[in-house]
Amino acid sequence: MTTSELEPYRTVGAGNPFWILQYDKQGASRSPETLEQVRTAVGSGGFTDIVVFSHGWNNDWDAATRRYDHFADGVVGQFPDDPHRRALLVGIFWPSALLVLPGEREPDFAAGVGGPAGAPPHPDAAALDDIADELPPAESARVRELAAEEVLDADATAELARLLAPLYRSEGPELGEDPVPPDGPTLAASWLSAPAPVESPRSTAADDTDDDDFGAVVTAPRDGPRPAGLRDLLDPRNAIRGASVWLMKDRAGRVGATAVGPLVRHALAESEAKVHLVGHSFGAKVVLSAVATQPVPRPVHSMLLLQPAVNHMCFAEAGDGEPAGGYRVVLDRVDQRIFSTYSPHDKPLTRFFHWALRRDGDRREPLPAPWPDPPSVYAALGGFGPHGADAATQRRPLQAAGTPYELDPGRPLVALDGTQGISGHGDISGPRTWWALRELMWS
Repeated sequence: MTTSELEPYRTVGAGNPFWILQYDKQGASRSPETLEQVRTAVGSGGFTDIVVFSHGWNNDWDAATRRYDHFADGVVGQFPDDPHRRALLVGIFWPSALLVLPGEREPDFAAGVGGPAGAPPHPDAAALDDIADELPPAESARVRELAAEEVLDADATAELARLLAPLYRSEGPELGEDPVPPDGPTLAASWLSAPAPVESPRSTAADDTDDDDFGAVVTAPRDGPRPAGLRDLLDPRNAIRGASVWLMKDRAGRVGATAVGPLVRHALAESEAKVHLVGHSFGAKVVLSAVATQPVPRPVHSMLLLQPAVNHMCFAEAGDGEPAGGYRVVLDRVDQRIFSTYSPHDKPLTRFFHWALRRDGDRREPLPAPWPDPPSVYAALGGFGPHGADAATQRRPLQAAGTPYELDPGRPLVALDGTQGISGHGDISGPRTWWALRELMWS
């Protein structure tokens, strides 16, 4: 099949083509002919709007396309009847599925990593493989041995931390943190300081995907510290999951900078269309990195961040000896608004994120703060909303479909409280979020 014969993934509504572009974990295209077709369509002048979507954590092809279909149909269904507007829709598919085996919605984590010969692979096996690929062969083999243990004592924990510490690098810091990875003792201390885990109940969200859509797929932390007798024993599965979350977070930034950034800049340079970016979970890091990495020919029109799995200080202004947030530059590269949702019902982002996604050892203690105040400097944007950028931020409820947003001029960052409308981390495709994007596109 030649490039000219390629067809879009599907057509949505009245003539809005929807293409899906596939990338590998380095951000290299796995669908170069489709990419060329999209670039040609972008430069054709036949579209008034270009919408780029990025999925988040733990979405395989079936899950990603199912979510894209649902969201695209819902959004286009709320478009005004305007014959002069035609949208080109582009979904980004990047390898983010680590912790769920094909066909599983909520894995059983009772068994240890590995198991007897001939046993089915454990749900953590993919995460362990991804981590092992980043290490020299001898260190990879030792990590596998340690990961197969039921618990690790202090010496084994220190050894595992030393082996995994180089993986805790930073590609595109959000908090202004030092990109130098932590040393082994600091990392081991952070693992052991986390609350004791308990098995998560099955999600009651509409699509039953809350727990397996992020790195907290396994357990949810109890309030308070672990009992004294268990403080020096580590379940190695949690270390593997924590490292895999870091790998995935950095991968999202890499895909955004390497793959989506050039596509967005091409759309801004080669067309007059309004460009809109939508990212869910780690997909928010994809689209933010796409805009932040290099200057853009002209501003993106709008951005919708759905339960973003990035730091709540990523838009912060510099001050008090702290650098500006890593994505503050994005505020100047969006023409209209950035809508960013947050919700107390998002268990992964309100209860887990700030334990797993931190680097240094001197700022890791949680703060006793009621929602929506962040419990830690490492808290998630999608859990607690933006902080440190008050002059640029306005807070509004996530509006019901049909209710216009009344917004203050001059404040480009709009924090949308999803208490009503977002019941979990994966519950981001519904009338309220469709309406939010419709309002951005027609602003």
